Amino acid sequence: MTDVSPVKLHPSCVTDRNQPVFDEEWQRRAFGLAVALSEFGHYPWVDFQQELITKIGAWEDAPTDARGRWEYYEHWVAALGAVVREHGILEDGYVNPEDRDSHP
Repeated sequence: MTDVSPVKLHPSCVTDRNQPVFDEEWQRRAFGLAVALSEFGHYPWVDFQQELITKIGAWEDAPTDARGRWEYYEHWVAALGAVVREHGILEDGYVNPEDRDSHP
């Protein structure tokens, strides 16, 4: 019998009683990507937080008929995209993999 040590998780994974809830896999991935890019030093977390606040605030300030349905992770993705652009994480002209076939 081999002695296997337990997996070590980030402290927030085991102590956060209000863990995020995801309805779709893309939401989990967006969450993880935002956290990982910050933890690897690509941007300070506060930059992402402020952009998320800005995106949600813009939605709240929009006329009710122009808002669309409330989707928290849609704002999360919009904030992530803005921070990625602001910090130059992707090269200019980057095309999403699913869109590459339609571009020369």
